[in-house]
Amino acid sequence: FTGKPVDGYLVNRIVGTRALCAALGRAQERAESDGFGLLLWDGYRPHAPWIASSAGRTT
Repeated sequence: FTGKPVDGYLVNRIVGTRALCAALGRAQERAESDGFGLLLWDGYRPHAPWIASSAGRTT
């Protein structure tokens, strides 16, 4: 959607608060106890890719 690669957009890492990470850890443990797991498809996006997208533009 930007027409070119944006630095930081394809990094295989999700950024979150410690509280979020702890909650996800607990959710993963509970899911595993029932034979399931978690798969996160999307998360925090660094500022540069957001601004590069049309959704991040204010004008």
